[in-house]
Amino acid sequence: MIALGSGIALAKPSLLSPQVVAQNPTPSPHQQRSQSGWLKDLNLTPQQMQQIKAIRNQSKNQIAQKKQAIRQAQQELQALMGSTTSQDQVRNKYNQLKTLKQQLADAQFDNTLAIREVLNAQQRQKFAEQMYKKR
Repeated sequence: MIALGSGIALAKPSLLSPQVVAQNPTPSPHQQRSQSGWLKDLNLTPQQMQQIKAIRNQSKNQIAQKKQAIRQAQQELQALMGSTTSQDQVRNKYNQLKTLKQQLADAQFDNTLAIREVLNAQQRQKFAEQMYKKR
């Protein structure tokens, strides 16, 4: 049990908890192929590839930290939901979680915009098509 501000988080150890797996994600071969596949479809120059790699590396730690904060807040919210904590405290934790998710989405969008700036008009069109095709 860990006391965090006005809330309490309970932890249940397990051999392969989702936390440990989520903290050390290993992309599957399919994910690696699809990622390099969309890059190949854009016909990027070596300089563009370098710039995109730098953009991704620059934001990787920030995004990972935001994801970890979201996981932590989700666990805290779950613990609060199962406790006798007031509705106001539960709502505050929920709002904190919403804010963290929005910050993550904003960081990912900023990353996408930075990549977009590296592309020419034709590549941008293909990039947009591929982004919305995935969803």
